[in-house]
Amino acid sequence: MPFNKGMIPFNKGKRKNEWEVAKTYKKICPVCKKKIEAKRNNQIYCNIVCYSLSDKLRECAKKSVMIKNNAIKKYHKGHMHSETTKARIRNNPNRYSFSSGKDNPGRNKSKETILKIKEKRLHQKVLKKDTKPEVIMQDLLKNLGINFIKHKPIVNIKHKYQCDIFISPNIIIECDGDYYHNYPDGREIDKIRTKELQKEGFKILRFWEHQIHNDLDFCKNKILGILK
Repeated sequence: MPFNKGMIPFNKGKRKNEWEVAKTYKKICPVCKKKIEAKRNNQIYCNIVCYSLSDKLRECAKKSVMIKNNAIKKYHKGHMHSETTKARIRNNPNRYSFSSGKDNPGRNKSKETILKIKEKRLHQKVLKKDTKPEVIMQDLLKNLGINFIKHKPIVNIKHKYQCDIFISPNIIIECDGDYYHNYPDGREIDKIRTKELQKEGFKILRFWEHQIHNDLDFCKNKILGILK
């Protein structure tokens, strides 16, 4: 019964140990034979595991419309399309169509427009914050009194991208994560960009994540050596 205005609370003027304890029902779980104290009279099993192993659930499954005709009596695992239906879905001319005003941005733009979009994205900072190796390298350059620009777009090569750190006039420092950049072999695109940058007169320094964390003096000496 809901509590209404004017009613006296059941615990008014009573200590906590004097409150009326909720009624419990002593039962025995039919699956694991464990004694339980249930708060509901209709509770039969001690937990969901015992319920999943119960005869009651098995009987419900046998009567289920979804698996009634299943010879091996397993639970329904999703509707399986025939090969004919799959082919009809695959070859439907309207499969990739979009309603008016909601065109697929990749399919319905010209190559020139896509290139312009990629060019604009080069000047956007995609990540919300710099990676830890980048922050360590930036702090090192600040302590050395070296001015730098982070995430500068490099647009005068074929495979344009944002470099991690740029030191004027032509020095680029890359902080490569061990996992993402495939230590020790390195990513193929990184090797291609390095060659393209070197052809354009840039000096490239690539440091692995573990080098920045464990041997910062090595990184420091390499930077000072290329600045001379």
